[in-house]
Amino acid sequence: MFAMSCLDGLLGEDVYLFSGRPVVYLAAVKFCNDIFDSEWRLAERDTYTPDQVSHIFWWVMNEAWDVYCQVNANLPVAWLSIAKKALEWDHVPINFHPWALAILEHFDLERYHAAYHLPRDEYEAITRDLPVVLEGLRNYPVEKLAAPIDEDNWGYIDY
Repeated sequence: MFAMSCLDGLLGEDVYLFSGRPVVYLAAVKFCNDIFDSEWRLAERDTYTPDQVSHIFWWVMNEAWDVYCQVNANLPVAWLSIAKKALEWDHVPINFHPWALAILEHFDLERYHAAYHLPRDEYEAITRDLPVVLEGLRNYPVEKLAAPIDEDNWGYIDY
């Protein structure tokens, strides 16, 4: 999905080895909610084609593309927040699905919490969301996978 990285390279142990990380999961969920569930977006949602919805996913991810494609302390929670929204919208792009599923299946929340001492509200939100999102991704029907998101324009102007 990202020309500059390999999925297998994102699944290692390095995500747990950074010296610290900012509190981001709840902010990432809020960002996704603000973009996807704004009043005007919901009013227009029925008019969007699958390609247009996939573009919205690309746009959200492109705002922090390096967080999604490079080993960093926020990699698993960034994928969790966007995958949660993909399932809520029932729009899981075909090239997004294997990356989200693999990254989240390799996410060891207890080890992550031990490494980064998550605030209680963030830890509880991840604890609640992770199994739901994993189940949703594992059971998402292949025939419903949506149009792919753009794979060539990460980091470029997003309009």
